[in-house]
Amino acid sequence: MRFVILISVFTLAGGTLFAGGGIPFQQDLATLAKQGRGTPEGRSAWDRLSQADADLLPAILTAMNVGDTSAVNWLRLAFDHVVDNTLKANRKIDQAKLLAFARNAANQGRPRRLALELVDRLTPGAAETMYLDSLDDPEFRYEAVALVLTKAKRADVGGNSLIASNLSRQAFDKGRDLVQLREAALGLEKAKIKVSIAQQMGFITAWHLIGPFDGKGQKGLQTAYPPEAKVDLAEELDGQNGKVRWKLFQVKEPTNTSTDRHQALVSLRDKAALGNADDAVAFAYAEFHVDQAMKAEMRGSADDNFAVFVNGAKAFSFEEWRNGVRHDRHRFPVELRAGKNSVLVKVSQSAPPNTEPNWEFFLRVVDATGKGVLAGK
Repeated sequence: MRFVILISVFTLAGGTLFAGGGIPFQQDLATLAKQGRGTPEGRSAWDRLSQADADLLPAILTAMNVGDTSAVNWLRLAFDHVVDNTLKANRKIDQAKLLAFARNAANQGRPRRLALELVDRLTPGAAETMYLDSLDDPEFRYEAVALVLTKAKRADVGGNSLIASNLSRQAFDKGRDLVQLREAALGLEKAKIKVSIAQQMGFITAWHLIGPFDGKGQKGLQTAYPPEAKVDLAEELDGQNGKVRWKLFQVKEPTNTSTDRHQALVSLRDKAALGNADDAVAFAYAEFHVDQAMKAEMRGSADDNFAVFVNGAKAFSFEEWRNGVRHDRHRFPVELRAGKNSVLVKVSQSAPPNTEPNWEFFLRVVDATGKGVLAGK
């Protein structure tokens, strides 16, 4: 299937292309994708592709838009060989076509970066020029925001506080990276403008917690507990060590100078939360608002097991013991109603011996770019 897809890419690109030896470029590409260099035919196909004329560089990049990592790796090597051969022979490379490929957000990130790196190698400064117009580009957003932050610093050092604050605001609105957002928030803080990074990133910070419940020998994820059937915040339930009730927990954001890896982590072990527990299950419930019905994405992580119910229906579940919490480890689509929505998070804790007794989670609600979508209510 994958080599059929690759052939189609070049048919759509226009006409039959030849890399060498009179054999169609599409045919060599299909052979390479199917066999790699593990056969004599595959090796011969790669050799011809790697000796192609520089005019075929955009076509090689276009072929890299498929999801087959092995095929993309071989194509990358062929691309590098064509570039090296062309430069050694002092022949020209059409930078305009490469730059057009890099600018096209419909292309995948890896070949876009490869194209831009080559243009910048041939014309130093070309990448930075492109970044100036890339604040909304998902692939180059980070570099674009970094440039804005650099400008904000220079303006601040030069005593242009208004320009610095305006640039910091732009970086904050366009940024998606936690470290960059903290830097932008610091710039706004200097202008006495207070912002919430957690809100910008879509973190839910106000939770109702209940637990711990008995994990039943680390079978808690598969076991149904009362909150999964109905959430009644006034209800008292049988917990692991007696009666338990829902309690409100407000996440405290780190300062803008913090080096914490997380912005809105809920540590269930905290005294203000549920306290220490082993072989246990806890639930966190929250309601949030969005301005309109939408397809959104939830991103989160938990230590240990993690299940999420949105508006009463299970949206995600993952079981892996002692897995640790990593930023945006899990991402899954959700459909939200206009106005109020609810989310219930279920987190399991492993049984002893527990050398790393972390019991924690975070969850955020974002659009496709990673920006928070929660309404300010």
